Amino acid sequence: MVRTLVGYNLEKLYKDLLKKKKYEKEISYTSSLLAQKNILAKKIGEESIEVILEYLDNNKKNVIKESADLLYHLSVMWVSADVKPSDIWNELQKRKGISGLDEKKSRLN
Repeated sequence: MVRTLVGYNLEKLYKDLLKKKKYEKEISYTSSLLAQKNILAKKIGEESIEVILEYLDNNKKNVIKESADLLYHLSVMWVSADVKPSDIWNELQKRKGISGLDEKKSRLN
């Protein structure tokens, strides 16, 4: 069975993960990650490296798969840290129209 995700976005993923926060750790991978901050952080690092390696190998199919894994784990971390997708969008909005190089320089000062 193929499930369509038309209209699915980070906000909806975030809300789904918030619901899973209440599940028993034994039946929910999300809930178990939320209970183990160090394991979640390690998973984000692993998934980041996997995305990079697939990118360097020019493997688009696996970049997509690994990016999905990274986005999932990053979203779980947002739930854990009480960071909402809108917080991220607001930060990006503040940076809009500012050169990435200039923005980076401003953080170094």
